[in-house]
Amino acid sequence: MNTATLLAPPATGPQARVHSRGDRFVVIDDLLPQADFEDTATAFEHIRLKPVLSTIDPVYDGFAYRGGEERQHLGAHGDDAPRWQRAVDEQITAHLDLLGAPGRAERLSLTLSAWGYPAGSRLSWHNDAGAGRIGAYVYFTHRTWDTDWGGGLALIDEASRADAADGAALLHTATHPVLVLPRPNRLVVFRAHTMHAVQRVDATAGDRLRRTFTGFITEDTP
Repeated sequence: MNTATLLAPPATGPQARVHSRGDRFVVIDDLLPQADFEDTATAFEHIRLKPVLSTIDPVYDGFAYRGGEERQHLGAHGDDAPRWQRAVDEQITAHLDLLGAPGRAERLSLTLSAWGYPAGSRLSWHNDAGAGRIGAYVYFTHRTWDTDWGGGLALIDEASRADAADGAALLHTATHPVLVLPRPNRLVVFRAHTMHAVQRVDATAGDRLRRTFTGFITEDTP
């Protein structure tokens, strides 16, 4: 991290607050000031998204829209980086204990992708394990959402079991799922090996997309 980045004012808005947290996740509301969130939502609308099939269950999950992927070192964003990226950086750095990575910021990187889930799509239960991942984040960038439209992020706040890939086995977990609603300007950060899923977006969403910037938090190989 350079000196200019250290001295720059925080990108996280003054109204940002922890809505809820568990052992393996944290939910932060009002991540950006409203004007910056509007700019972020507008920028998202200009990203070229392409349809991609689910890598978890391509038959029943349906397809989502994806726009690119970048990879950057944690804390390496300059002042010219989008404000949402800098704010996500700040919040991940502030919650490294949650990710089991205290004091390891200089060894971490983030991936950055835009995702849009249309009506009828979902993402089945999975745990983001492997590939050096220690966590993931989801930042909701649609301007409006209704709980009847689905698209919630469900998490099971415990380390995933060896048979986690078997959806039927999840019925026997000791912990009930937590449902994080897709509130605009909400950030969710959670630890890898945490079972989670995206609820199917309901037909009542019409042509509205569940819009997020999403990525993995990975540990760099020495």
